[in-house]
Amino acid sequence: MPQPTTYLGTVKVNILGKDYYVQTSTPPMSASLEELERALKHNRGLIGQAQEQMKAAVIDQMFMFKPPMLVNFDSPTQNAIMAHININILIPLINLRGGHAVFEKAETFHVKSRVEIMRNAAERVAYMEQQAKTSPVKSAFVIVIVLALVMSVLMVNQA
Repeated sequence: MPQPTTYLGTVKVNILGKDYYVQTSTPPMSASLEELERALKHNRGLIGQAQEQMKAAVIDQMFMFKPPMLVNFDSPTQNAIMAHININILIPLINLRGGHAVFEKAETFHVKSRVEIMRNAAERVAYMEQQAKTSPVKSAFVIVIVLALVMSVLMVNQA
């Protein structure tokens, strides 16, 4: 399946077997350099929010066992696609207007690759966080402390 090569108009991106459509356009010609830089910062923030929302969706699906209709992967995926494309439009415009904007590592990836990496990372992070909450080492440590306290109370009472 061909991937988008132009980022203006309606862009179709297939993420993990599902098609997402994003409408994109360039910022207005009257936008100042400061407005473009704020837009870049805003879109980078949207990527971070989308990552957190994807992690929450993984937790809902894998650990909370919510029904599929209540698990929201679509909104954060759509937002990540839109933000990634906007970033790829904004950085060259900022530089053309005399600003200094550079691509971060993940922004150099193709939109499909980046969003799939985000989804996979969300799964790994959610899994690691859930494992940490139920860590046997953590539980064993708490049990040892409780037993030590009980033993010290018993020894003090016997003396």
